[in-house]
Amino acid sequence: MNQSNEKEGIYVHFPFCRSKCLYCDFYSLPVPRVDWERFAVAVENEYRLRVDTGEKGILRSLYLGGGTPSLAPSEVIRRLREMVKGPVGEFTIEVNPEDVSEEKATGWKEAGVNRISMGVQSLDDSELRRVGRRHTGEDARRAYDILRPYFDNVSLDLMFGLPGQNIKSLEKTIDGFLDMRPEHISAYSLMFEERSALTRLRDAGRIEELPEEDSVEMFRLLNHKLREGGYERYEISNYSLPGRRSRHNSNYWKGYPYIGLGPGAHSYDGQDRRSYNIPDLKRYLEVWGEEGSRKPESVREEEILSKEELREELLLTRLRMKEGLDTAEYAARFGEREMRELLRKAERYISAGQLELIGEKELTLTEEGVMISDEIISSLF
Repeated sequence: MNQSNEKEGIYVHFPFCRSKCLYCDFYSLPVPRVDWERFAVAVENEYRLRVDTGEKGILRSLYLGGGTPSLAPSEVIRRLREMVKGPVGEFTIEVNPEDVSEEKATGWKEAGVNRISMGVQSLDDSELRRVGRRHTGEDARRAYDILRPYFDNVSLDLMFGLPGQNIKSLEKTIDGFLDMRPEHISAYSLMFEERSALTRLRDAGRIEELPEEDSVEMFRLLNHKLREGGYERYEISNYSLPGRRSRHNSNYWKGYPYIGLGPGAHSYDGQDRRSYNIPDLKRYLEVWGEEGSRKPESVREEEILSKEELREELLLTRLRMKEGLDTAEYAARFGEREMRELLRKAERYISAGQLELIGEKELTLTEEGVMISDEIISSLF
């Protein structure tokens, strides 16, 4: 699955936060202090065992996510970059606005980071408080201004459908993003995940979930304003200025292999094998730390995807992208009969203007189809 001389992407999961956002169900621990030395050693040890360090070529992407990687000392970020020998195409670190300072920005730049992904979510202070964010809208603008002289590739996260949000407040946030003009914007509808604190608050009647029609209207506004602002929607939730798509996220949607390091991180071999590190920091450090037992099978689970699971995953990932599903690839992997059945199921959405078959080759969601993408994609399974 490697393209030319590019190697698979690497994701490093930092399971540390000052406090957990109410909507989050990722593996993270609200910890006041972290043994950064032990964590860095563990990740380096896992990398040396799992990655072919002798393979030549450019690492497609190195992505530090979480959790909150921006809590880490710059020395840890530098060590993880030096762990990867040779050139890296895209090196991203996720940051929170309250962690950004001139000192941190300088340290990230000197460590080799060339892309920042900052979790802003909203520029409305009351909306931020309702979902447990620690920063204000002004903090986000200040952090962006600090980052700008150091990085020419910045992505901002935005959320819509937040408790108490309305069209006017969302429009103000979008306008604020357009004024800052980052190279990339990731925009997500708020999800009430089963294990999140926000879901418990909703179920207890302490907050209200916005009606679905309100979220759809917000998504329409978002698409319209970002398109008018010069951004391309290249994936259902991701927008970029020309030539500034996220390479790391695109790896996932295109089915390229990637390796996940750290507790809770997932990996994929590009064929049919997935694995994940169990979400247990204590056990991870015991196995991979300096005095570790070196029994990786005790902290990692594997699964082999069935043909049906691979087929569904191909539909789910490719139809999210602007370029859509290559029907020739689909037929090559699953057979002409399956392709004909797929197109039969798609016909009603094509007739309704929600799917489009371009040149009898590319099956793509239209702008109207994007609004009900979950329904369309699941019906094609």
